Parts: sequence; C-alpha cells; structure tokens
Amino acid sequence: MRRSEGKTERGGERERESESEGATERVREGATRRTGEKSERQGEGATGRTGGLAVGDDQSARRLKALKPADKVAIGYLAFITLLVLVFSHRIPSWWGFCALHTVLIALIVFLARSLPLSPSHPLSPSPPPPLWSRIAPFIRGWYPILLIPITYKELSYLIPLIQPRDFDETLAWIDYRLLGVHPTVWLERFTWPLLTEVLQLVYSTYYFLPLVLGVALWRRRSFETFHFWVFIVVLGFYSSYLGYISVPVIGPRFLPSIVEAQTIPLTGVWLFQSVRETLDRAEGITRDCFPSGHTEITLLVLIYARRINRRIFWWLLPLGIGIIISTVYLRYHYVIDVVAGAVLAIVIVLIAKPLYRALGGNEFPESG
Repeated sequence: MRRSEGKTERGGERERESESEGATERVREGATRRTGEKSERQGEGATGRTGGLAVGDDQSARRLKALKPADKVAIGYLAFITLLVLVFSHRIPSWWGFCALHTVLIALIVFLARSLPLSPSHPLSPSPPPPLWSRIAPFIRGWYPILLIPITYKELSYLIPLIQPRDFDETLAWIDYRLLGVHPTVWLERFTWPLLTEVLQLVYSTYYFLPLVLGVALWRRRSFETFHFWVFIVVLGFYSSYLGYISVPVIGPRFLPSIVEAQTIPLTGVWLFQSVRETLDRAEGITRDCFPSGHTEITLLVLIYARRINRRIFWWLLPLGIGIIISTVYLRYHYVIDVVAGAVLAIVIVLIAKPLYRALGGNEFPESG
C-alpha cells in the first residue's frame, strides 16, 4: 500500500514537473513570437525608410541625368561669359542685360532638360504624351543646343571689343610671314580664277550645314545616344572656338591695311560670289572670329566623326570639307596660323571627348562604319 502511494506521489511530482516545463516552454515561445514580431516591424520600418530613400535617390538621379553633357557644356559656357561680363561690367554699358539673358537661357536649358523626353524611345515622363507631342518634344530636346549656338555667337560682335579691345592681326600676320616667308593670301593671287573663287565661296558657306547633315543622319537612324554625343561634340567645338575669339580677337587678312595694300588682284566670281560674300558679312558682322579657325575646327570634327560613325556620309562630305579648309585662306578670311590653331583644337577635342563625355554623365556610344 505504501509502495503504491509512493508511486502515486512520484507520478504526481513528474506531472507537476511536466506542467512546469510546459509553462516555461510556452513563455519562451511567446517571448520568441513577440521578439519576431518586433523584429519584423523593425524590418518593415527599415525597409520602408530604405525604400523612401531609394525612391528619393532615384528621383534625384533622374533629375541629374536629365542634364546631358551638351546641356552642361552650354550652361558652363553661359556661366563663364556671365562671369566675364561681371568682371568687365565697367566697360559694358548693358552688362545687366547680358547677365539677365544668360540667366534666362540657363533656366530654359534646365527646364527643357527636366521636362522633355530625351528621345522618342526613352521618355523621362512615366505617362506617355500625346502622339504629336511625343514627336515634337524629343526633337526640341535633342536639337535645341545647336539652335542656341547662333544666339551666343551674335553677342560676341558686341562683347569682344569691350572685353578684349586689342586686335592681334599684326601679330598673326607676322607669324605667317616668319613661318612661310610670304603673306599667304598675297602669294595665292597667282591661283586666282573667278570660277574657282565662285565655287570656293559657295563651298565655304556649306560649313554651317555640315554638322547638321551628320546630326540628321543619326536622328533618322534613331541612333539617339550617338546623336547626343555628336551634339555634345558640336557644342564643345563651337564654344571652345568662341573662347579663342575672346582671348585673341582677329578680324582677318582682308581687313589688315598692310596686306590689303599688298594685294594686287581682287577676288571676283562669276554669278553669286559677291552676293554670298555680302550676305555672310551682314549675317556674321565684324565678330573678330578668326583665331582659331572655326571653319577648320568644326569641319575636321565633322569629317573625323563621320568616318567613325557613317562612312557613306564621310565620303560625301570629304570634298566639301577639303574645299572649306582651302577656302579659308584662298578667300582671305583667315591667316594660316588660324587654320593650324583650328586643326590643333579639333585634335584636342577628339582626344578629350570620350573621357569628358563620361565625366559629364554621358554613356558610351557604338561607333559604326
């Protein structure tokens, strides 16, 4: 009997121990669940915060990427010219007007970059625009940097004499004479022929369209990244030459008295020479835009990149390009040293173009022959 009671007591003790262990286990499970729920809530909060930062970072990145390298070059040029205008404001009566104009242009560049799609195939806006606007907006976005170039050029005829009042024609004419032993435009008189003069004057005028030809070809082929790179090259090329015009103002050998007196044969054409020459003079004005030769620089850039991007266009443009470079001196627009400086500047731009393009946020582009 006592033996049975002992067994019963030991069984009760085991049951109580089991119940106690079960309660302890349930407490542990509850604590684990609460800890897990807390961790999940913390993880969700962290994920939410991280997601918020990711969204913000993505929007910031998109805003930064909205400015293409060509946009940044244009903004940099406008900012630099504004700084020059402020520094020389005591010489520039309407300095405040130029500062206001440049501020408006910079704001317009930023607005266009953030508001318009880069290309028909890569819209920035998440909602698709109407069909007509989807064609017009990318065109404006892609081409406006080139349309801005004539505006920035025209102001130079007014600003250059005020910022740098000294002309360097005599210095460049002296360099030509020291290097060649003759004044090149005077020496070239022996080859003067009215029909040749006519042709070269017309060829010289095509300089303004050469960059557009390559740009249109890329746009029509829908090579938009390559197109944006080419626009960057064009903008960089023009604005680099503009800085040269400001640093070394030159009006050209056809206006330098000592060379004009040495010329014995006037340039004459057949039909359109005089009218084309006068039209260009009225359109450009006396802008002191000879050093470096922008005609040489931009023409070489067109030929170099046309050969890399589209060989067929390159072969079409090559005769025009050669004619443009020859005509710069034959038509008495430039000194030979201007042409050399333009060629050197073109080579420098080609060498730095890709690294600079990447540094300004651009992507690699495929080159095709």
